[in-house]
Amino acid sequence: FHFYAYDCQPDSSGGYATLVKRLKAVAAIMDKYPFVKGAIINEVGMLDCAPEDENPICVTGSGKFPAVSANDYACPSNEQLPDGLATFVRNVIELVAAARTSDGREVVKAFSWFNQDRDGGTYNLKLFNPDGSINKVGEAYMEACSKWRSR
Repeated sequence: FHFYAYDCQPDSSGGYATLVKRLKAVAAIMDKYPFVKGAIINEVGMLDCAPEDENPICVTGSGKFPAVSANDYACPSNEQLPDGLATFVRNVIELVAAARTSDGREVVKAFSWFNQDRDGGTYNLKLFNPDGSINKVGEAYMEACSKWRSR
């Protein structure tokens, strides 16, 4: 499945809760059908629009934190994301790493960040700076993935 939170507000917009709900649903399927090996979350990111409950159609820039207001078009530091998108990456991967079936199997088998800049209504989700160096979000992604895989 794909997973996106909205408007740099993953708590108040229900983003984290939605992810946990989906992970629990996959775990339930895996418990019922043990031949199911897990989920592939192949597109993860943050949409630059108001949450669905405010506007069911994503209108880019319609939220509290429009990408055009930030120099790098990414999420700014705010109450819910003290380190911007780096906080979001860490928190999402922590939720993914913690997801288990009732018998202890990992729910998520693969995870991919949507490494694009304002494509499809997203913020700048790139993991690299324009000069090719790894940015703060990329560092958080590598750190969180390494931590997950070393459990």
